Amino acid sequence: MISLLTVGASHFMLHAAPSDAELVVLDGMVFVGHVGPVGQTANGEDEIVFQDGLFLSTSCVKYGFGSAPYETRMEGDVIVFSATVKSPKHGQIDWHGTIRGEDIQASYTWTKDRWYWFDANEEHWMKATLRKDQ
Repeated sequence: MISLLTVGASHFMLHAAPSDAELVVLDGMVFVGHVGPVGQTANGEDEIVFQDGLFLSTSCVKYGFGSAPYETRMEGDVIVFSATVKSPKHGQIDWHGTIRGEDIQASYTWTKDRWYWFDANEEHWMKATLRKDQ
């Protein structure tokens, strides 16, 4: 069974899975907003792209982080998503967030094991809205 759930000006496709859980496909959606270290104010901007079953943080591309598969689930009227992106030189970033209407709130943790210095383990937040020119 396939149906459409309208959220603002965008559409999410819902598919019934064998367990009757709803799988939300966010493909084609782009969110633009601010990021910053947990407990601090914004220190940058980012663009989150969901395309072809993959998640991408455009501000992380310059550090070698590419696209990665994302997972979703519904909790009431909220879409919960997660993804883990990896870089050959800079470790990995674990993303977790929620989408309500046209707004996304996420947190992400960058980790990297290092032999020469302390291991990286930085937590950040993101607040963004759906890009309107889609």
